Amino acid sequence: DDNVALTRYFAGELDKTEVPSGQFPKLKAEYPNEANSFPRLCNYYYTFNLSDSGPEAFQDVRVRKALSLAIDRTIITEKVLAGGQVDAYTFTPAATANFNVPDVEISTMTQAERDAMAVSLLADAGYDASNPLSFDMLYNTSEGHKKIAIAMSQMWKQKLGVQVTLANQEWKTFLDTRGNQNFQLARGAWCGDYNEASTFLDLVASASGYNDGKFNIARVDVLLAMAKTAADPTPLYTGIEQIIAAEVPILPIYHYAGVLMLDSDLGGWPIQNVEQNWYSRDLYKIAE
Repeated sequence: DDNVALTRYFAGELDKTEVPSGQFPKLKAEYPNEANSFPRLCNYYYTFNLSDSGPEAFQDVRVRKALSLAIDRTIITEKVLAGGQVDAYTFTPAATANFNVPDVEISTMTQAERDAMAVSLLADAGYDASNPLSFDMLYNTSEGHKKIAIAMSQMWKQKLGVQVTLANQEWKTFLDTRGNQNFQLARGAWCGDYNEASTFLDLVASASGYNDGKFNIARVDVLLAMAKTAADPTPLYTGIEQIIAAEVPILPIYHYAGVLMLDSDLGGWPIQNVEQNWYSRDLYKIAE
């Protein structure tokens, strides 16, 4: 529990802890030398179950795109999280080395334009007040995940009349449920194993063990295979991101920031390392 950890930090029991959602601005003002925010090599998203066990509604790209458009990511990053997180319209974070974030349609629109398109697309797909779209939304137990899920479900309800049932599960159960496609819409997140775009994009390969939504587009597999040996894989990665933006198998929500309280007498923490790889040999205590 991030709030319990923060209490222990201020009691002097911890040298480092995560900042709970929404508390960074206040802590930064009160403890400017201890509250830190920096880019991370991680993404936060929701994945549609596109397998045979998933809802029929999610087989319609208009439905998936409408749900993506109606999410006001800036409210989530600036109001719910408020820790320097970045709105995500691509799967791969901008912090990734040698990755140029491609322009995708949704990223260049105003939120009002997105909302209007979302309403139109959902109506075209056959959903309205007399036939509302409804589905279950699953996340692993966490106060932060709960806040985001509530915000997203309320946006969909207010803008599109969508009826969402929220459910949470403890981590191990959640992984089993998601891995066995016993879900409709489920939270996902990934932190790069290495600093290159394929650490994220490999997750949407049809044969990936982490492709829990079972998204399957042959062109994605071809582009990923070509990228393995390309002198410059950048245009190939751009192509994959454009397919993701067009087909919307996932809902990118935000790209992570490291939001930490670090004791002022702790030295050597690698804040500039987006992967947050650290070694105890590099850490030291500063005499007070």
